Amino acid sequence: MSAGRWQRFGDHCILAHNHLPSRRQQMWLAVLDPVVPVALAGITALESAGFTFFGRELKRIHIVFPRGARPGRFTWAQLHESRRFVPDDVDPSSLIPRTFVPRSALDAGAWQPSIRYACALLAAVVQQGLCTAGELADELPRVGRIRHKAQMRLAIVDIAGGAEALSELDIAAMCRRFGLRQPDRQRIRRDRQGRKRYLDCEWTLSDGSIVVLEVDGAHHLQVEHWEADMKRERGVVIGGRKVLRATANEARNDQAGLVQDLRAVGVPRG
Repeated sequence: MSAGRWQRFGDHCILAHNHLPSRRQQMWLAVLDPVVPVALAGITALESAGFTFFGRELKRIHIVFPRGARPGRFTWAQLHESRRFVPDDVDPSSLIPRTFVPRSALDAGAWQPSIRYACALLAAVVQQGLCTAGELADELPRVGRIRHKAQMRLAIVDIAGGAEALSELDIAAMCRRFGLRQPDRQRIRRDRQGRKRYLDCEWTLSDGSIVVLEVDGAHHLQVEHWEADMKRERGVVIGGRKVLRATANEARNDQAGLVQDLRAVGVPRG
């Protein structure tokens, strides 16, 4: 220490180099320095579990601790006091203490100001295989009164039904709002070369015909995606389906117009 090659962090930790701590070292310092039980939580617990992010979340280190405890404080740590945090909430399979993925995902959603972001986060966690929609549903009754709980409950139902993206959650909400029957989501079909293709939303009508709604995000405007989408759509049409295309913006901000078109091609009420 006196030679300046090591440095002290908090009351109980020494870092065996004189550089700024890496993000992984920040996580360890945040959970090792407090004398009370703590664990990585929310966004940070998901990061530790291997979650791939789509926003700007990787800044503060989120940790959870029991209500009434007094953990130390680092400038990079975001502290969350919890009345329901107990040692059994810590995932024993993780080297660094963190809450289980289902709780981490619900906490992360509740700590977000945006409802849409919270629901998209749950869908992404399931899509990346970190937990199932059923595990989220099982955890939900245990979380108590948290922000966005009602909306996250509906999102979990939609995710269990196959919604894997925010646009698909928007379509599910749109169908509830306007009384349309919920679509089959992420339906698998084989193209003429026998390869698997996934369709965003699909309705089978009373006459046996099939309507497909493909929702395009901004990346579909890129040339390589645009050409692939056209080839994919031709294969769907050749297979006998009616294909409607919509932008993610329409699915979110012009739902009435989109519903009008879906009804015009025969999509029934729920």
